[in-house]
Formats: sequence, structure tokens, C-alpha cells
Amino acid sequence: MEHILKPEEVRTLGRPIGKVADEKLTAFITEAEQLHIKPIIGDELFYRILSEEQDNNITLLLSGGNYRDKREKIHGFMGLRVALSYFVFAQNLMSGDIESTRFGSVIKNDDYSSRISSRERSDAYNNAMEVANAYLQECVAFCREVGLIKVVGKTKLAVGGVTIRKIGV
Repeated sequence: MEHILKPEEVRTLGRPIGKVADEKLTAFITEAEQLHIKPIIGDELFYRILSEEQDNNITLLLSGGNYRDKREKIHGFMGLRVALSYFVFAQNLMSGDIESTRFGSVIKNDDYSSRISSRERSDAYNNAMEVANAYLQECVAFCREVGLIKVVGKTKLAVGGVTIRKIGV
């Protein structure tokens, strides 16, 4: 396995993403895995997930579901693929309509679309990141409970909240 999820899975697991090229989604998946997932779960677990040898705990981590903790209390979580889908969605929000051309970077627009403001884009991004982080923290709780992650030090959160402000008029 090269990535935790494929572009077609991104389109169905998280918030709907329109007709975005697979190459772009693959780039966003790579960025999200490297910047938000791997630093939180650690290199060892990350590469174990990418390996072909997966046990029941890894399968549950990826797909989500229900489990019982050591006190027999039941917990449910969405899974790492869904969390990653939200990180990819957020990345697409911030840079999805910017295209690199031989004339430089441009924003694609046509006669039938309207631009969202920087504030609206920032708000939507921050909302998607909040959901992604919440889902990721549920995954981390599961990993700690079943021993996939050993608790050492403080809990880290994936970063990425951005506020865009327009300066001047």
C-alpha cells in the first residue's frame, strides 16, 4: 500500500469533493499523511499501516467501528481513513482551485461560478480541520487502548487552523 487511502475513497468517505483530478488528490493525501497523520501516530505505526501485513486492530483503526476499553465501556470511532479524508478536504479547500500553468499560478473560474471570500474559505477550512482532528483523536484513543501507540509525554494535536485576513481596503 502506497497511501492510507485512494483518491476515489476521498470522494466517498469525507465531505463531497467535486471533480478534482486524481493527481491533485494524491498530492493532498501525501501532504495530509505526512503533516497530520504520521506526526501524531508515529513513524512505526504509520509504516505498519502501509505494509501489507495488517491485523484486526489495524483493520479496525483504518475502517472505524466499535470497541470495548479495559473497563468494558464501549466506544465508537470513524476510523483513520475518514479522518484523513477530512484533512484532504481541508487541503483542497485552501488550494484546490489554484492551478499551476506555464504562465504561473492561476485560479480557475468560469461564468457560472462565484468566488467565496477569504473569510468564508478560512471558516470552512477551520471547520473541516476541527472535524478531522476530532476523528484523529478518536483513532489515537483507540490506538492507546489496544496498545498500537504507547503513551509517552503529552498528546499532540494535528495543526492547521488558518485565519486569512484582508489587510486594507
